[in-house]
Amino acid sequence: MPRLTLSITTLLLSLASAHALAAEAVTTPVKAQAKATTKAAGSPVVAAPASTAPVALDRIVAIVNDDVITERELLRQMALISNQLRANKRPLPPTDVLLPQVLDQMVTQLAELQIAKRAGVTVDDLSLDNTLRGIASDNGMSVEQFREALAKEGTSWGDFREQIRREITINRVQKREVIDRIQISDKEIDDAMNVKRGQQKTGQANMEYHVRQILIALPESATPEDIAKARSKAENTLQALRAGGDFAAMAASVSGARDALEGGDLGWRSAENLPSIYTEAVMAMQPGQISELIRSPSGFHIVQLEETRGASASAANTQDVKLIETHARHILIQTSDVVNDDEARRRLEDIRQRLTKGEEFAVLAKTYSNDKGSAERGGDLGWARPGMMVEEFERVMNSTPKGQVSAPFRSQFGWHILEVLETRDASGNVEFLRQKTREGLTRRRAEEELERWQRRIRDEAYVEILLGAAPAPAKP
Repeated sequence: MPRLTLSITTLLLSLASAHALAAEAVTTPVKAQAKATTKAAGSPVVAAPASTAPVALDRIVAIVNDDVITERELLRQMALISNQLRANKRPLPPTDVLLPQVLDQMVTQLAELQIAKRAGVTVDDLSLDNTLRGIASDNGMSVEQFREALAKEGTSWGDFREQIRREITINRVQKREVIDRIQISDKEIDDAMNVKRGQQKTGQANMEYHVRQILIALPESATPEDIAKARSKAENTLQALRAGGDFAAMAASVSGARDALEGGDLGWRSAENLPSIYTEAVMAMQPGQISELIRSPSGFHIVQLEETRGASASAANTQDVKLIETHARHILIQTSDVVNDDEARRRLEDIRQRLTKGEEFAVLAKTYSNDKGSAERGGDLGWARPGMMVEEFERVMNSTPKGQVSAPFRSQFGWHILEVLETRDASGNVEFLRQKTREGLTRRRAEEELERWQRRIRDEAYVEILLGAAPAPAKP
């Protein structure tokens, strides 16, 4: 049993100043061995020399292997996630529900970051800055405007920047440790394609399902006692839901899935993109219906189908899915300390004007494009299939008529203009269809494997939670 040395009540009272704490830096980060941190965790104030006043130390709320999570770090993350939930118009769980969920996420993330550190996985400042520019662009802002918007919400730019660095690092280590190791056999591809053909005949291939989930998680090597305890918790949760409990609030409170703080919301999924463990159950449900308990290696799942959308069976039978390949070329201007967004856009506008006056695209691409690989070919990107380009580039490419040059637009790599040279129908390309099926199966498998991998590294880590109920006051 972990020692309960820090009152949850104390932390809840401290949350009133969470936004102020989010802007503070921890003067002396506490990163010590577990044995060395025990005393500090139980005592928030240490006696200073006689000539000075007592100095308040940061409390430790969790130990993860050789690292710790401090109270200020927890409060900063609480403020950051609260702001993100509000910005995404997600319901904000009560603080006593949100706090332990956030701490649990931080423990898992810290264990992942420790693996990344041992493996030498890092994120350089240039990659981080490009990602931040892309996030700002997705929100229709420059980096400066986005930074101001975060400040108005009470989010420190430094905290947000480091959170994104952590997320990129975790994504990279997840890819290295899990996704790159997934193997999809030819038989699995054949079976999936046969299922897809059957769904196309019934119209289910064109249906999308808005689903929420709750996971009552099991440890990696669960004992019969662990399984019985989890089953009991899952049954009680299901009973509460069927008695009228709010699914999103319940997910935020008890779910062990990564989407718990989003109310278990998986968003809109086609049948082939639903987790395989409950695809059939979801497809047989009616909107608003809640499933029975569904057992998987990860634990016990409860699923709610919120709504469906898509074409009818008759429409699906009369419409062929077109797979269009596009041959395009582009010119890229990257941003830097010298070239900001406005300057990059202005340069591309100048180049676009020169193109309208008859100058050659290939010549200008060789002269000005920062994409050296394609610049040598006059900006030629060759034939691109759906999903090969980043989302922003593909969206503009698909909406630009053949023979025309797009307006300047931004992606995570910088600012572009592009010209669509030609398109062709690749619907009959069997190799392409098999590759798309493989990618879909990999995404589905990755979602399931990531849950198990995170649970395993959490179980293998030394974790001590120093956050619990306040001790009873002494009687006079």
